[in-house]
Amino acid sequence: MKSHGLNHDDIAAYADVSLRTVQRYLDDYIEGGLSQLRRFGWHQSQSTLVEHEDSLEEYFLKHPPRSAKQAQAIIAEQTGIRRGLSQVRHFLKDRLGLRWRKTGAIPVPPKKTVEEHARDQARFLQEKLEPRLEQARRGRRQVFFVDAAHFVLAPFLGCLWCAARLFVRAASGRKRYNVLGAIDAVTHRLIRVTNDGYINAESVCTLLRSVAAAGVGLPITLVLDNARYQKCALVQGLASSLGIELLYLPSYSPNLNLIERLWRFVRKQSLDSIYYEDFARFTAAIDQCLGDLSTVHKGEMVTLMTHQFQTFENVPLLAA
Repeated sequence: MKSHGLNHDDIAAYADVSLRTVQRYLDDYIEGGLSQLRRFGWHQSQSTLVEHEDSLEEYFLKHPPRSAKQAQAIIAEQTGIRRGLSQVRHFLKDRLGLRWRKTGAIPVPPKKTVEEHARDQARFLQEKLEPRLEQARRGRRQVFFVDAAHFVLAPFLGCLWCAARLFVRAASGRKRYNVLGAIDAVTHRLIRVTNDGYINAESVCTLLRSVAAAGVGLPITLVLDNARYQKCALVQGLASSLGIELLYLPSYSPNLNLIERLWRFVRKQSLDSIYYEDFARFTAAIDQCLGDLSTVHKGEMVTLMTHQFQTFENVPLLAA
């Protein structure tokens, strides 16, 4: 840093040491070069926060701070010790083992506790879904995960490496592109029905016929949620006549539907922080991404579509 023209104050700030330490290091280097520096017995005094480590850890586990600045204020209030933001971040990460993590949501049906919902999901996964997936992995059954995505022609905001904050122009109108898809749990082949109007029971029936036509002589199971247009008599009757099993997920269980991961992938791959001038270009980008799943994105699909599901048994919950 000295060779780049930085003054001693800046060097001390960047290295998080005192001016005296900077001068001592420079004197040693001038006197004996790198060999002299290697003989220097460097020692960092232990932070006075260490004696409060247990009490602060207990507090932060119960009341996770939203920012380093909030943690800084809590530390000052509880211990009387004031530290800079970089020192607070260091203490949270290296002493307490905390990390900056995004919170997750648990959809829970009305009149059920998280524990009851988690047990219902675990039972469904163990008794119904996993046995069928095992048959699919052995080549004895085709299992498709079904869901509809509704892509609205509006800015999908993401993050970019840029010199200044960039803004995505919002296209006029609120047209949406509906994609009703069925993705094979093993081959990752996607069968889809698209429109710019509405997804209804007729759309599901069209998808059922396409899935049946793509069959390879094995039993077929469709895993889907409890949307009214997917559970009506028309859909169930057609599925029965086509020999397709409809396996309905427990209510409020998007975490058990593999195709939800695909919709997030499409948004990230084709929509986040990208401006589309008109609806035609918008839908073309989505179709391009979906059409490339078995070629361009084949490796990513293998990683994304593993048969490992997020469950909510014994997960830590944010206190009220």
